[in-house]
Amino acid sequence: MFRRRLTQLADRSLMRRLSPLESGTGPTIHYAGREVILLSSNDYLGLATHPEVIRAAIHATEQYGAGSGASRLVSGTLPPHTRLETSLATFKGTEAALLFGAGYLANIGVIPNLIGQGGLILADRLCHASLIDGCRLSRADLRVFRHRDCAHLESLLKRRSANRPTLIITEGLFSMDGDLAPLSDLVSLAERYEATLYVDDAHGTGIMGPTGRGTIEQFGLEQRIPFHMWSLHGWAQRLDSVFDQRNPSVYFHNRSSTSHRGGSFGCDRGHST
Repeated sequence: MFRRRLTQLADRSLMRRLSPLESGTGPTIHYAGREVILLSSNDYLGLATHPEVIRAAIHATEQYGAGSGASRLVSGTLPPHTRLETSLATFKGTEAALLFGAGYLANIGVIPNLIGQGGLILADRLCHASLIDGCRLSRADLRVFRHRDCAHLESLLKRRSANRPTLIITEGLFSMDGDLAPLSDLVSLAERYEATLYVDDAHGTGIMGPTGRGTIEQFGLEQRIPFHMWSLHGWAQRLDSVFDQRNPSVYFHNRSSTSHRGGSFGCDRGHST
């Protein structure tokens, strides 16, 4: 059965294979014995190979080892975790930040704790697959609105049952198409219809905004978006993603799924009221 499926993929030129690089990421890399231009990296600011970042990683490994040895909730929370979470919360102007090992883990860990069965999720049609997986895991009803179409979104909001818990989900800077969500309009709709807005700004933070705080800063909406996730892969690839919130993270320590309980040094960003 599996061999037949692989053959079908190969016949349709859809077979995917890993392409090991022979150097670290950068504007150019070494691949298959050649120097080539790299156009597919998420290391937007070029910090993955920055000498100071490398020295800090070496120092942390020498001091704490190559892993935490346990989940965060048991004995795997180390000083670098808490220092980084505090620094990131300060950077984003929130009370707390919660680190995850990857953006995917943040979305599938946080969304099911914001809404559950009986609730309604309204997601942009071009949301990243990790957001859709988080929606499915929540067991809430999922409806998709046309890409960046606030009129369509409003029609869905009008048709929902009164007082039904509703979560609106969008990316800030869409990773595949490169366009921006109409965040000002989304915030207005969320406030008007008493819905909660969740923004995945994985590709906007570090790039957008006067001080690099992302698309939310770009639109001047820092105090009006209750939850957002963002990724550090644009800064240093080993630090993947961060979830920021306005209230302390005790709720998520006690409610979030096992995606948060790993001990890796990573970040995902969101924030909550």
